[in-house]
Amino acid sequence: MFYGNLKNCTYTQSTTNCNAAVGFFIALIVRSFNPSFLLAEWYLYLIGLVVFLIPGLISTYKQIKTGYSLERLELTKRP
Repeated sequence: MFYGNLKNCTYTQSTTNCNAAVGFFIALIVRSFNPSFLLAEWYLYLIGLVVFLIPGLISTYKQIKTGYSLERLELTKRP
């Protein structure tokens, strides 16, 4: 049931995948103008990853806690 509830959340894995793709292509554009900009220690990339994951985790937590998606749809309802 938990997997099905997550699939009914408003903030889904596909949203995360689109955000990651946009970020990746922005990084490619930035790298083409200034290659040394993206040379950093590994832990800086890890910190950035965590920072950008926080909004999705908060949104998902709120939806699971209340039992409703952000659009107020019941998460246990199956299409």
